[in-house]
Amino acid sequence: MTSRTTTLGSGGWFLFLLMALMFSIMMGMAVTWITIGSNNTAASIQMLQKRVDDARVHVTKLEVERDSLLSPYVLGKTAERLGMSMADPGQIRRLDSRRN
Repeated sequence: MTSRTTTLGSGGWFLFLLMALMFSIMMGMAVTWITIGSNNTAASIQMLQKRVDDARVHVTKLEVERDSLLSPYVLGKTAERLGMSMADPGQIRRLDSRRN
């Protein structure tokens, strides 16, 4: 009767090594998957940030154009072209549609 003194026989070490290799491959795939996901998320965030920046630039340009069109000089020229006279000081009232 022979007794084994090692806990993992010759086949046990091979099985342990095979399982460790499979675990390493799975962990590598998981890390790769997470990295790809984070890169896609970062690209989406950059694209959305660019759209926000473009929208802010557009809003700023529209505000400048609005202010230009509502300037007293432009309003006076438009009034003359339409056969109206320039408004006297105090005749123009602005109503703000925003409520605070």
